[in-house]
Amino acid sequence: MTDLLKKAESLKEYYTSIRHKIHQNPEISFKEFETTKFIKKELNNMGIDILPLDIPTGVVAIIEGTKNGHGTVTALRADIDALQMEDLSGKPYASKNPGVAHACGHDGHVAILLGVAKLLNEMKDKFSGMVKLVFQPAEEGLGGSMIIINSGALKNPDVDAIVCLHGWPYFKVGEVGAWSGQYMASADKFLVKMIGKSGHGARPYKAVNPIMAASNAINAIPNIVSNEIVTAKQAVVTVCTIHAGTAFNVIPDLVEFGGTVRCLDPVVRDELETKIKRVVKGAAQMFGCQAEIEYNRGVPSLINDPELVDQVIKASADVLGNESIRELDGPVMGSEDFSYYIDAVGKGVFYRLGIGTGEEIEPIALHNSEFDFNDDAIPYGIATMVQLILNRHN
Repeated sequence: MTDLLKKAESLKEYYTSIRHKIHQNPEISFKEFETTKFIKKELNNMGIDILPLDIPTGVVAIIEGTKNGHGTVTALRADIDALQMEDLSGKPYASKNPGVAHACGHDGHVAILLGVAKLLNEMKDKFSGMVKLVFQPAEEGLGGSMIIINSGALKNPDVDAIVCLHGWPYFKVGEVGAWSGQYMASADKFLVKMIGKSGHGARPYKAVNPIMAASNAINAIPNIVSNEIVTAKQAVVTVCTIHAGTAFNVIPDLVEFGGTVRCLDPVVRDELETKIKRVVKGAAQMFGCQAEIEYNRGVPSLINDPELVDQVIKASADVLGNESIRELDGPVMGSEDFSYYIDAVGKGVFYRLGIGTGEEIEPIALHNSEFDFNDDAIPYGIATMVQLILNRHN
């Protein structure tokens, strides 16, 4: 075990208590008021400077190295919000807030970054430049990263690169992996209103049935990927909601349906929007209906910088050993608003930290009501991030 990992391990009582407290008191996106206060209190106790940002929740703090060298500026990000779901983990520190749970491991991410803050603050003479610690609100689908970006926290001085980790149940504790290039999908959503003319179910010729048009469109939309998108380009289009009708014998005026669009390539993203609109309008015209389409673009695809991926892998190997490095299976269709940071900064990497025991036949997945972050993984997350800073800032 390296000295740095030993130092991280020595913080066990601290980071475990932090993680359990946050897990027990989860807060949803943009409502992380107590979590924000708690993080600020911990940073103040360490004597770390907090940027005076005009944001309701979230924290950005800075640590300046005292070693002579170039003025590299690296940001490290942890998300702080929880999910609107029940905590069925059965742990003694389970959520005290009904209907809110840290089922994505953000409690673990906060504990890791506070541990990183504690070590870096004690090791200022070991690195030069500046580290910005970003505790971000509202990662869960609400684009909290833009709040941080728009606050100016990544400017003056400008961040050179931004890094975050995410707990990964499919790797064992002590294992780390990162994918170079396109790794996570963009996330767009669409809502279609198919408008017809209501009437009696016994006299369909007196009505215009929007259910027929909507069902035709719903069947056709997923086929866009298989029939019209280059096979090598990964994409997913899924219809997830549909609402229509109030009675078994009444043809409704309106059908609403919607879904999600995921892909890795920005060109494919444009193609999918165009083709989905074409299919919907075509189905409406076929059955004499009118179609209204609301198409909203969400986060862009997350593209890891290859050079920074290499730096993360090297830092992880330096502190954990080469045997700790695992290969990821490839890009995933999940999305992350960390992609906004990469676009804003120009260089970033999102990497995976193992939190599994290796004993499960099928690990409990993220966003599962029984999920709980593995405390044993926290020192490995702390050590890899601190080692990355020592490598980059020397």
